[in-house]
Amino acid sequence: MTIPKKPPLAALTSLRFFAALAIVVHHCNGVFWPAAMLGPLDVGVSFFFVLSGFILTYVYGDPAAGTTQWRAFYRARLARIWPLHLVCLLLTLLLVNVPEPFNAGVLLANALLLHAWIPFDRYFFSYNYVSWSISTELFFYLLFPVMVVHARHWLGRTVLLALLMVLVLALVSNEAGLLPWQTMHDHLSSTGLLYTNPLARFAEFASGIVAAMLFQRSRPQVPASRWRWTLIELASIGIFLLGYRYFLLSFAPVIHEALLSAGATRIPLAHLADEAALLMQVSPMAAMLVSEWANHVGLTPFALLLIVVFAYQRGALSALLSRRWLVRLGEISFALYLVHQLVLRFVQQLGMRTDAIGFAVFIVSIMLLALALHWWVEQPARRWLTRQRASQL
Repeated sequence: MTIPKKPPLAALTSLRFFAALAIVVHHCNGVFWPAAMLGPLDVGVSFFFVLSGFILTYVYGDPAAGTTQWRAFYRARLARIWPLHLVCLLLTLLLVNVPEPFNAGVLLANALLLHAWIPFDRYFFSYNYVSWSISTELFFYLLFPVMVVHARHWLGRTVLLALLMVLVLALVSNEAGLLPWQTMHDHLSSTGLLYTNPLARFAEFASGIVAAMLFQRSRPQVPASRWRWTLIELASIGIFLLGYRYFLLSFAPVIHEALLSAGATRIPLAHLADEAALLMQVSPMAAMLVSEWANHVGLTPFALLLIVVFAYQRGALSALLSRRWLVRLGEISFALYLVHQLVLRFVQQLGMRTDAIGFAVFIVSIMLLALALHWWVEQPARRWLTRQRASQL
């Protein structure tokens, strides 16, 4: 059985590249230039989680789909992420000094993409550190068919339940006195429960599913005035950037103000730069919730708006993003994301130059390597695995 093809959302594919590039810059901060206040650019991971829920629902979101289609779904998803992950894991073992002593359980969990499900320091950021997010994605993939088939009418409540789960995890972390992730430790950590844990990030994925369902219902009814949609696209970008600049960086002051209003503290608000440290004195649990979770997922509403607007592909900006060369960049974004940090660690390990020229060489190198992995690993593996299954149906 073949899965019915939907018109491609080329503009969203291109946006993936910019999300991946934000994460690359985030990890380069303090390496190729002095550490600067760039803000939490790792929210690109949150964008990927939201976009994943949206795209999967757009492509596979037929509640009447049979067992055969869902088997094809699982095979396609594994073909999408697992071969490239294994190759990058092998490159990590070959090129990068990995933590000692060797732990076979950690390596096996990483190879099977289960490491983000285990909230101990040594597991979730093991080997190719960034692979924790695709381990989390695998958890989403497993639940996706159940959500589409059985949860269509209570999906909104699922998002609320996912947010409640975050609060429960924060309470557990606080009561147990858990600390953030530390290199070379093997402890249960607040980072493992609130940042990499699939349960803590599930609301982002589920929000993308809700947005896709609303998008599919409204799409035929939306007028197609090109200049109006261009203004809407510009507005969605502006709102996203304003959300990043002002909203995302204000969680600590907002929570502190709420605690002051409720009479839970009398410590006055300090300068914004000191607010995170001050909030730790006012409420350690609130500070943990902000630093480990809210600062990383707070752009979800703005990401939803951006994704939905550009999914309509009605304005001049989405037409620009649909240019083939930009779509190509979006198509290699997964390989770029998986390979960039291990190359960065390799550069640091060898003591190679980390100035502006070094940064330029690094960017060119990871782009070429990502392109090679996309052409010679990702695409052939996907074709082979999905074709093998198709021939058996």
